[in-house]
Amino acid sequence: MEKKLLPLYMDLRSRPVVIFGGGRVAQRKAALFSQHAPVTVVSKDFTATLEDMAEAGQIKLVYADLSQGCDVDCYLNGAFMAIPATSNPEVNRSIEEQASMHGMLVNRVDGIGDVVVPSIIRRGPVTIAISSMGTSPALSKYIRIKLERDLTEDYSEMARLLGEMRQYLKRTVPQQRTRADILWEILSDQEVWHLLHESYEKAYMRAREHAPQDERDSLDAGNPPQGLHR
Repeated sequence: MEKKLLPLYMDLRSRPVVIFGGGRVAQRKAALFSQHAPVTVVSKDFTATLEDMAEAGQIKLVYADLSQGCDVDCYLNGAFMAIPATSNPEVNRSIEEQASMHGMLVNRVDGIGDVVVPSIIRRGPVTIAISSMGTSPALSKYIRIKLERDLTEDYSEMARLLGEMRQYLKRTVPQQRTRADILWEILSDQEVWHLLHESYEKAYMRAREHAPQDERDSLDAGNPPQGLHR
């Protein structure tokens, strides 16, 4: 039966991830997940990069022989997610089965598990995740490269500007619908986008013109947004 996965953004800071295997695939997974979660890598040997990461305190290494039939329960204890990334498919399947019995999420390296890692684009607070659900990694990469050309750093600045305006409008415009309309007008204003190339302050002043006059007077009386001092 085809899996139906729901795209989510999760806070993994207090959710341990355990990776089985010490080769290049495990190294790639460790490099990604260690930026977001406490990571333990279990294997009988490790790449030099994994050893360097452990020495730098980015991950924890556990030396163990993950031969076929190995009981990995002790390594799964307390973990939120398991990543079977050994070079032996049978061992990976065994680890996946044991992790599933514990009710843990599994990120597979040779198919679609409970968790699929997408291709990611970041522009400040803006994050876009792209996935073809394991059917075509090349397509995901193609889409990411294409979007990266269009998603300039202006999107990061626009996100900050809209965040500033939203907070100010919350204090002065009681109707949520009116606030939403004003923010959409700002987002659709090509002059605001153009001014972001020159100055955040100029872009903000242009965006402020979309607020009703009473609200603009209120903004004038308040403190300038932090973005103006960037």
